[in-house]
Amino acid sequence: MGLLAASLLAASASAEDFAPKAELPAPPADVWVTVDKADLAAPGFPLSGDPVAESGGAAVYRAKPDMLPVLAQWTHERFNRCGGFFTHETKASALSALRPTAAAPGGPYTLDQQAVVTPMIAAVREEKIRATIVALSAYQNRYYQSDTGVEAARWIRDRWAALASGIPGASAALETHSWKQPSVILTIPGTDKPDEIVVLGGHLDSIAGWGSGSTARAPGADDNASGIATITEALRVLAESGVRPRRTIQFIGYAAEEVGLRGSQDIAGKYASAGKKVVGVIQFDMSNFAGSGKKIYLLTDHVDPVLSAFVAKLVDAYAGVPRAETRCGYGCSDHASWTKKGFPSAMAFEASFDASNKDIHTERDTLATSGGDASHSVPFAKLAAAFAVELAKAAPNPSTTASASR
Repeated sequence: MGLLAASLLAASASAEDFAPKAELPAPPADVWVTVDKADLAAPGFPLSGDPVAESGGAAVYRAKPDMLPVLAQWTHERFNRCGGFFTHETKASALSALRPTAAAPGGPYTLDQQAVVTPMIAAVREEKIRATIVALSAYQNRYYQSDTGVEAARWIRDRWAALASGIPGASAALETHSWKQPSVILTIPGTDKPDEIVVLGGHLDSIAGWGSGSTARAPGADDNASGIATITEALRVLAESGVRPRRTIQFIGYAAEEVGLRGSQDIAGKYASAGKKVVGVIQFDMSNFAGSGKKIYLLTDHVDPVLSAFVAKLVDAYAGVPRAETRCGYGCSDHASWTKKGFPSAMAFEASFDASNKDIHTERDTLATSGGDASHSVPFAKLAAAFAVELAKAAPNPSTTASASR
């Protein structure tokens, strides 16, 4: 090119041509997942390559974030399992998860709050549970990286805040993570043992398909609008009863359960690092499909046996339906995150594992699939309210105490 041509080209170029170019966004960082080694024998395992490490029946794989919904769908289709693996943001965290955690024994737990719990659970209403399921399943999806997933979390935060508005010191907050969707934590402070925490939880996200998570239709009515609706109803009857707990009670809606229990792992990890004392955790993940009749099924794997035995007593005393037992498998739901961190946890489930809802993770997971109402969830809401009060214990009624002293 001659000097004249070069000069003319420079003169015709705009300032924008010489401005620094914006850097392209960095691709999402890889994640690490721990899976049950037994699952690797099933055909079609979607993660490539050899495991990074293996120990104690689990294996670690490195993966792209966009493979998480693919792995979730494969796990569901092969094993009818919601979840089924743990996702870690660092290799060190994944390797640490292979080492067994020494769990502090749960309890002792005592059943002595019948005078408080019995009238409280009489106020549980099917139509209230159903309304929450309808509201949450109306979102296009509650995927952990979608705008509607964030909106659904905010809706839960606002709903819980409204229900607890009359409880002194109660607060509802969004717990942010490294992905888009936040978790939700509603805290009712204990009157005289505020540092001891009772947790009732369920995951708030939903998923469908092999990776079209942000746009797919995923109503998630049973998985897991039903679990969120169950603990929401327990919060409502607790708030309206006027009972104040001696220990702190937290209601938690976990984000990103469907892609490796990510929200519950983050929260349980923070609680462990902070040295928080968690008295007991119960998980409600799918409570509205009566695949095995009118029963509550208690998980026997990846749970604390002492706490689970106590939950069985609560079912017998308050739920009004029989109970049975079932197994769910590795990384099945958010209770496993707490168990891995050494906290006592339990989980109540809608049916035997083999008879649970086969339409989860599809657009067919609607209220109609569960019979069109929330009647199967009613005993679960009673159990949730009983769990909250029997573990946290009711503080003396100030007006009653004052009357007795006169």
